[in-house]
Amino acid sequence: MDIRDIQAGGSQRLDPLQREALNGAQDVGRRSTEAPSAPNTADRVDLSEAARTAARQAEEKADLEFARQALRSVPSISPERVAAILRHLQSGYYQQPAIIKEIAERIVEEMLADSLPQQ
Repeated sequence: MDIRDIQAGGSQRLDPLQREALNGAQDVGRRSTEAPSAPNTADRVDLSEAARTAARQAEEKADLEFARQALRSVPSISPERVAAILRHLQSGYYQQPAIIKEIAERIVEEMLADSLPQQ
């Protein structure tokens, strides 16, 4: 098979696909004289009020579902425990320096426990 002189029509005949590929390769270096078309700035989209409302409701639903999931993950607390916490708040118990320090230490411990890999 002789492939030395393909462009001059040498001894090998080109099938239509080869000819198209060869012509395409020759056109790569040529520049088009046509100016590139400018983007059409007249295109626009208008959403109806119903579509805007539906989008807002979808966002709110996602936020609400996130809050519900977070609420489900929180352990339940008894009404007696809530009443005791309220009494402590009203009496100023949580304003004592020792209690503030203990609460801060527990918060730090919880944060560190959450950030460390599980074993």
